[in-house]
Amino acid sequence: MLLAPLSEYYGRNPVYIGSWFVLVMFQIPLALAHNMPTVIVCRLIQGFGGSAPLTNTGGSISDVWERNESGNAMMVYGLSSTFSPPMALVITGYLVLNEGWRNLFWALMGITGGILIIMTFLLPETRHSTILEKKAKAVRKTLVKEGVSHEATDRISDSHSMGSKRSIHVLFAVNLTRPFRFLFTEEITMAAAAYNGFIYGVVYLFNESFPLVFGSQEGHGFNVGQTGLTFLGIAVGALVAACFYPLQERYYLRRVAENGGKGVPEARMGQARFGALLLPISLFWFAWTSYRSIHWIVPIVGSSLFGAGIYIVILGVLNYVVDSYQTYSASALAGVILVRNVVGCIFPLFAVSSSSASCSDLKSRALGPSG
Repeated sequence: MLLAPLSEYYGRNPVYIGSWFVLVMFQIPLALAHNMPTVIVCRLIQGFGGSAPLTNTGGSISDVWERNESGNAMMVYGLSSTFSPPMALVITGYLVLNEGWRNLFWALMGITGGILIIMTFLLPETRHSTILEKKAKAVRKTLVKEGVSHEATDRISDSHSMGSKRSIHVLFAVNLTRPFRFLFTEEITMAAAAYNGFIYGVVYLFNESFPLVFGSQEGHGFNVGQTGLTFLGIAVGALVAACFYPLQERYYLRRVAENGGKGVPEARMGQARFGALLLPISLFWFAWTSYRSIHWIVPIVGSSLFGAGIYIVILGVLNYVVDSYQTYSASALAGVILVRNVVGCIFPLFAVSSSSASCSDLKSRALGPSG
């Protein structure tokens, strides 16, 4: 809720690089932690840093692509947020099993640190107001060297900066309050946040069922690495759904053409109407085939429909918000993603009482005697 408007005020790059630096540095105390409070506090701080790409990527896409040309870029972004998490579980499951949980954080530090280096030296600024202000400063500096008066260069700087003023009042009264105003006063943001939040709550609750079904002794009795592999169903489902996204983009462009070339944000949700049906179907399938007597591949196939549905619905919501708010889409997405992650945090608590024994057994095998 803070990093998104700051990116609209100071530019995308300072927020991306600064927040990512926090994410990288706090991998170190996690890898060296000796108690759970240390892990919880460090993960909390990492959450502040890691939240920047979630909200600001939509704004960066709207900076670079025109409204009617941003669909394919959002498709890649949507795939990264729905395909990558289950694939990470596939990889980290075996990493923890073979190397221990501390090496997991060292590996994550290497990956995120490499990305930080790339961002620092290669990531261009995309926020248009920031780019114009930098150009204005460069022109002003050149004119001063040529002997032009400061008054004239100030007028040039003001005209190229589009009248934006770097004041504390503007920062706190306008920019930092914008995500909250969008969330609590805009029907689009409220509806998107409510539905997106509920869907993500179901996602996190659904993830809690995998150790129960596949990792517990009452289930299929898989080890940590094998249990991680069971998330491939969700990953494959998201990947297959991405292959059908060009049909959604074709539908959107047809609606735009019918509207005289103007954007039609509602058309971004065309495919999501059908994707939403996949979610209850997949949950029903998974629940009715989660018994030990049924082959493990059957519920995994059912989970692939869940991955496809999540990708289609989440991408539809993201596209709808970005298409609706354009320049201030980062602030709008901040409100949507705040609700999404709060609900995602709460929903797994519903599963704790029923799965604590099985999850404790799974964790003890993953972490060993010192875990």
